Amino acid sequence: MAALAASLLLASCGGSGAGGGSAKPPQGPPSARHPASALAAELAGEEMRANLFVAARLYINFKYALSAAHIAAAQQEYDSLTALVRKRDGALDREFHAAFPVITGQIAGRAPLLAVTNRMGLVQGQLLDAAIRDSMGNAAFNDPGVTAYVMTRLAAQGAREYALAAAVGGFSDRGKRAYQDAFGLLTRASSLSHNITNFLGPQRNAVINGLNNAHNKGFPTGVLVPRKLDPAGVAAGVQGAQAAVSKRFGFPA
Repeated sequence: MAALAASLLLASCGGSGAGGGSAKPPQGPPSARHPASALAAELAGEEMRANLFVAARLYINFKYALSAAHIAAAQQEYDSLTALVRKRDGALDREFHAAFPVITGQIAGRAPLLAVTNRMGLVQGQLLDAAIRDSMGNAAFNDPGVTAYVMTRLAAQGAREYALAAAVGGFSDRGKRAYQDAFGLLTRASSLSHNITNFLGPQRNAVINGLNNAHNKGFPTGVLVPRKLDPAGVAAGVQGAQAAVSKRFGFPA
């Protein structure tokens, strides 16, 4: 049970733009308020979280090689943040570069489940929160519009990967990877919707339920590919959430 709790923590922690308040959020595309590098930094960080979460779920299911592949993808994504992080916090940057080889070694050595998922959780949680903030700055980090933008990008990317898995066959090597990527991306999108729930106003249910429906219809067996994929159900849920975000935040999602 402790291992399961650690893995679930991977899905729920982190994310910028969280907080209270019922006032209408800033309107218009966040790119009009913040540099493109800030938006790219949060997106890269959330893609890292997605890969770390998937890696943990695969490790729980004894899929060691697949788990290692997602850790490698997360490490590659950090490459786009390392210079920005190092500029503000060299010690934090060194922690990331030290953590990935340790996790890779743990997976290769079939280390105890809790030891592996706890270390993944540390990277995805405290360390990555700090790295994203360092990479994008406080103004963008605290803007719920940036989080809404990243959330819709993750969801759209997840729907595309899911459709690819359905097209090539979920049990093929390419299909499995696309399905796993979709699982991580849509899990993160759903988590971010809860992080900004106080800013969603009358669109709250449409956003949260749309992403939850996409996740529930697309992943009835979690990270492991089900017998039948439902790309139409996933697309419908994502599109409903995107339309609601556009209404609330005033930018095309």
